[in-house]
Amino acid sequence: MKNIRNYDAPKYAGSEYEKIEEGIYKTFWVNDDDDLALRGLDEGEELDAVMALKDWKKVEDEDIDDLEYTVLNGKTYYKETDEDDGEITYYENMYDGEQIVFVTSVVFEPEPEFDENEPTDSKVSQYPLEDILEEFFCVAGDDYPTENANDSKNSYVEFSSDDIEDIRNVRSIIGKHVYNRDDGEYVELVIE
Repeated sequence: MKNIRNYDAPKYAGSEYEKIEEGIYKTFWVNDDDDLALRGLDEGEELDAVMALKDWKKVEDEDIDDLEYTVLNGKTYYKETDEDDGEITYYENMYDGEQIVFVTSVVFEPEPEFDENEPTDSKVSQYPLEDILEEFFCVAGDDYPTENANDSKNSYVEFSSDDIEDIRNVRSIIGKHVYNRDDGEYVELVIE
């Protein structure tokens, strides 16, 4: 990824988006698909209240076999028991119901020489995008299918997080060169 620039998508002018600062917008995300994006609960009153609950139900999904859930004050919580040591881990669903999220978008030139997509491809390469998401605690938002299909030189991607600091941090790649370097043993995300 080179020549990374801010992209103020036309959709950001709509009433669903509020500009917070340059290149960062606040919107609401509604989980209509019951997507799971689990985050461990930290110590505190919330965790204590969830641990005290007794009405846990098994998640009925053939792809998930060891997860149980319950609801407290309209929020869904999950627990998983480690088969080896019996330790229980408690989670919250980051995307439960309607939630405020912050978004930002970038446009960049892909680099096939670093195993990225060809500039004419309509899909953005999985890498280094996935490593950027992991590094900055974001998820991919809009994948801009129209922009990516119609622009033969650039790729477009949106980053999303419920924490504005994650979005501020991911914007640090603007103006940088971002790629994966394989040293034979590991793949390293390089931002320079």
